[in-house]
Amino acid sequence: MNTRFIPRAAAVLLLVATAIISCKTDMSEVNKIIHRENMPAMSGENMEMWYTDSARLKYHVTTPRYDKYDDEQRNYEEFPRGLHVISYDSTGLVEGTLDARYARRMENQNLWEIRDHVEVTNAEGKKLETELLFWDMDKEWIYTAQHVRLTSGDQVIEGKDGFESDQQLNNPLFKKVTGRLELENQP
Repeated sequence: MNTRFIPRAAAVLLLVATAIISCKTDMSEVNKIIHRENMPAMSGENMEMWYTDSARLKYHVTTPRYDKYDDEQRNYEEFPRGLHVISYDSTGLVEGTLDARYARRMENQNLWEIRDHVEVTNAEGKKLETELLFWDMDKEWIYTAQHVRLTSGDQVIEGKDGFESDQQLNNPLFKKVTGRLELENQP
């Protein structure tokens, strides 16, 4: 029998036993890992999605991160690292774009909450900027109670208490205009 092996085996056994005894397990952390309720039902990196209506492309969405939650308490799609949306008219032409650093789409209401450096641009070049925007896809309507800036050609309009409009920015309604600026074209 090899007598040098017994002390090494005893040392390894003692080390493992010490490690096991000294570990303290936080059961709430273990439960978070074990239970799926805290995890998205589906996730993806660098995703592209197409939203259609009657086989007609309406929206093309790209995002670096996509999470879908589909359980009793939560039923939404989340875009935690932002998104880029291209909207199309009935003939397939681009109507506009939307960019933001965060978005969430509540599936039951077909309502989007879009936050952090939100920019909406229509086909004519009108650009809306805000920090929070809600988008009702069914009504094709956008609105916010936050400060907004709308740039249209050489005109800039700012609203302090919100804004609403069709998603093409054709009928903007400002809650409280705080500034209007017309830029002169310099020859």
